[in-house]
Amino acid sequence: MAPSVDAINLSEFGQDYYSSGLRAKYNIEVARLTAPTSQRPQKAADIAYEPNISSYLARSSARTCSTELVKDVPEGWPKTLSGPMAWTGSDFMNESEWLYTLSSNDKKEVNSALGHFKNLGLPFHKVSKESFPLPSLASLLLKTCDDIYQGRGFAVIRGLNPNEYTPEDFAVIFLGISGYIAERRGKQDQRGTMMMHVIDRNPGDAYNTIGRAKQPFHTDVVCDTLALATRNCSSQGGRGFVASSWTVYNELAATRPDLIHTLSQPNWPHDTALLYHANNKVVLSFSRRLLTGHIDSPRTPGVPGLTEEQAEALDAIQFIAQKHRLGMSLKKGDLRFINNMSMIHSREAFEDDEENHRHLLRLWLSNRDKKWELDPELELAWARVFEDQERDTRWDADPVWLNGKIIRAESCD
Repeated sequence: MAPSVDAINLSEFGQDYYSSGLRAKYNIEVARLTAPTSQRPQKAADIAYEPNISSYLARSSARTCSTELVKDVPEGWPKTLSGPMAWTGSDFMNESEWLYTLSSNDKKEVNSALGHFKNLGLPFHKVSKESFPLPSLASLLLKTCDDIYQGRGFAVIRGLNPNEYTPEDFAVIFLGISGYIAERRGKQDQRGTMMMHVIDRNPGDAYNTIGRAKQPFHTDVVCDTLALATRNCSSQGGRGFVASSWTVYNELAATRPDLIHTLSQPNWPHDTALLYHANNKVVLSFSRRLLTGHIDSPRTPGVPGLTEEQAEALDAIQFIAQKHRLGMSLKKGDLRFINNMSMIHSREAFEDDEENHRHLLRLWLSNRDKKWELDPELELAWARVFEDQERDTRWDADPVWLNGKIIRAESCD
């Protein structure tokens, strides 16, 4: 039986945010766009998109001194999470533990698979594991899949040179290899963009640095696995970081279990939680940008602000993750795969120049067999991205320009 959601808040897209088929399947009722007045804080917390350690410590000190805090995790939730996903950055001695460099024979096999697919005469986005045969690499990629879903939660494949391929052929290779990790690809926006270009949308504008600024820890909200292919690197900066949300959970459970209660309550803006629990696993799913607002995407008018405890919990995720993070070097051609259910990620600021312009391709992936059991609210979010057949799909091998600006692009990974 499909999970049921009694009421779900809709975005500015209104009822069209969920297709008629999904509304019927999941019994979605059109609900308020804002929380009830009784749930709104009388005075919203003062918290910015860019985390501030001084503000966080002051808020934490004030709350721990003046408030009687809950001393245990919610009933039925684990007191600690164990296993290979509960890591800290210092656990890894060198990048060879999570990075595989393609050999010359591997690259020949990739090129052979590319030729095989092109001979089929299909559109580039129709590539699949079956139409992109990798007889030798397949076993490595299946092990990588296990590492992502059941092991440390991330992996990098290195050795491709995008300059040796057309943009469409490089996209085919990215899609073909990622098909061995997860077979379903999701719609990343209301327009149905399937492969997002992560790029500075204002190239050449030295004064508009929004897209090049550092990004705090977040998830991509709706996918099992986040896949990123590096078409080009920046001239300076742009390194990515990953952190285990399980390690963040464990530290909160040991030191501030009250914040686990806060994160798991469905009373955040848009009436959702940020932390979910099912089958003895926990999943963080959040975008700081949506919660605090951002100069590039202000908060929706009428949506309530954060309470003091919510602001503290949101910053706690950031600074605990920062303590345990792992930096990932970035080279042109890298393919990165990150378990979006158990990992959070961030990025340092970067600068481009005329020859080095940071450009990633992004896929949202889901593996039917390996996807974790999720809370019903998350199941609905996954369904909108991976099951909605009523929205169009758009595949762009290159960024789309309109009136001198790049559209259908992101800048936050």
